[in-house]
Amino acid sequence: MGGKARGDRQRPNQAARTAAASRPAAEARADGDTVWNPFPGWIETIESIVVAFTLALLFRGFEAEAFVIPTGSMAPTLMGRHKDLACDACGRDFRVGCSTEEDEQSQSLRTELARLEREAATLGRTVADGAAAPRDREAARRRLDLLESDRGPLAELRARLTSKMVPAARCPNCGFVTELMENKPGKGRVYKWDYPSFSGDRILVDKFAFDFASPDRWDVVVFRYPEDAKTNYIKRLVGLPNETVHISGGDLWTSRADEPPVIARKPPEKLRAMLQCVHDSRHVAPRLLAAGWPLCWADWSAPDEAAACRWTTADEGRSWTAACAAGGTARLRYRHLVPTAEDWTAVEAGQSLAGRANATRIDDFQPYNAIATRPHPVGDLAIECRLESRRASGTVALDLVEDGRRHQCLLDLAAGTVRLESPTLAAAATAATPVRGSGRWDVLFANVDDELTLFVNGRRITFEGPTTWDAPMEPRDAQVERAVPEPGDAVANDLAPAGIEAVDADVTVSGLKVLRDIYYITAVDVARNGQIIEEQVLDFPLGPDQFLVLGDNSAASKDSRLWLEGHHVDRSLLIGRALVIFWPHAIPAKWGIPVKLGGWEVRLPCWPNFGRMTFVR
Repeated sequence: MGGKARGDRQRPNQAARTAAASRPAAEARADGDTVWNPFPGWIETIESIVVAFTLALLFRGFEAEAFVIPTGSMAPTLMGRHKDLACDACGRDFRVGCSTEEDEQSQSLRTELARLEREAATLGRTVADGAAAPRDREAARRRLDLLESDRGPLAELRARLTSKMVPAARCPNCGFVTELMENKPGKGRVYKWDYPSFSGDRILVDKFAFDFASPDRWDVVVFRYPEDAKTNYIKRLVGLPNETVHISGGDLWTSRADEPPVIARKPPEKLRAMLQCVHDSRHVAPRLLAAGWPLCWADWSAPDEAAACRWTTADEGRSWTAACAAGGTARLRYRHLVPTAEDWTAVEAGQSLAGRANATRIDDFQPYNAIATRPHPVGDLAIECRLESRRASGTVALDLVEDGRRHQCLLDLAAGTVRLESPTLAAAATAATPVRGSGRWDVLFANVDDELTLFVNGRRITFEGPTTWDAPMEPRDAQVERAVPEPGDAVANDLAPAGIEAVDADVTVSGLKVLRDIYYITAVDVARNGQIIEEQVLDFPLGPDQFLVLGDNSAASKDSRLWLEGHHVDRSLLIGRALVIFWPHAIPAKWGIPVKLGGWEVRLPCWPNFGRMTFVR
């Protein structure tokens, strides 16, 4: 049933620990184990298969079809073949793509390697067979020596397969590099057993979606690849018929006729789904702190300032508290401080990191990609946290800085109102919110696509007055020279791009996340060394019934930007809209985890990954 929708041609968490514990050594059943087969009879098994196959054909032909995502061009929205990892230093979970392990070339290489290994085994038996003719044994020995020589066919095939594997992965939170491979005698470089590779997400696609309605911008669609209609691709639809789509400064712009380009803004549900986490305060690397590395979030009072109140943390920066009396103000700011490989080498050597941390601009680093590309500074950011108030009065202000301009979201705890202020807005925008008095709320404030947005407990707040602004399409100032920010600095600085201020308030913020928008790269080609060749602005004019599609993983997506025979998808090639991830890879489980069913005990080999079963946004 179904097919493959190609992305292009070409504290460890419980899931990771459970996966590691499920390897062969842990799967052996203990003496006395009683394992019940859920299908005691072969008749029931055959009936179940027939029913499932019949339903699959009905779904495929009339309403929906299942597809498997093989590559990471849509990561992190949709995962191709990948590894689930948990950073050994800070516990942050993330994924790294490994689709090249199972592409057509890898399968051919693996097939040839298996054939030669069988031949080598046969030759070895012949050499060891004392009853074989001396001539046959000598011929077998010579052939075996050739196959197993340092530069022989077996070594060459293993080296080529190794080059298509992912040797390491870098944590997006603390920069720690996890080595995924090790040397095995007679096998060369192989994956460590506790880092298994998983197949891509399985999704359902609504094949009727575009029979009676036109696609919407930002829909995730499956279509036939224009350069090979037998191959299905999956991308995000970003361009509509009879318009021109422009890519500039990481954003998408659209224009019609002689009108100037306007930025393409995402609807609320797409905006939240497409944000990518840059930093999560819940994950702290103890070894970094012990070596003198500073926390990314810090109280922003000047060191010599006798502040009436300050932000303090009792859990290594996972949460921060400010108790301000009347007239007191406490400021908390984020700096993007990610250790380099050299810094981690110093940690391993027991050296101090005091004074070595340098704030950098947030960029489009994507941990899913094994091959790093040129970084691009990202200004479209968001801040998310759990806000707890213990007083019925006070103000909490969240702010984001982009290109030296500060955008503020001021929450009045006494009145239950919010005000947005920005040098880009003609006037402040106001609204009522449930953030009032004492209580807890999940708050997300975003500056994305030249629009300020606030979510409280997952619901978007509607403002009186505009929260958007019109800016000309021009290259963003990615190289603004800024002084290194230090606590006490009041000037808006892209090197300290997010902050929280408490005025006359007694509050705690926890689970702080800094997120970024997708940065669309103006790619025109890929060099032989894998680096992307870019231009400053790309323009894609579209005619009637023509659409433009891009991958969410812009640095690793072969999409409309890079096709050789045109850049559009005709309406006739659209298959449908991606609906839901109905079966991500299962989470391996130990034989030691039983499930009680009445008087029986079942030991399951894996658990459904319910956390990844979700609608595609």
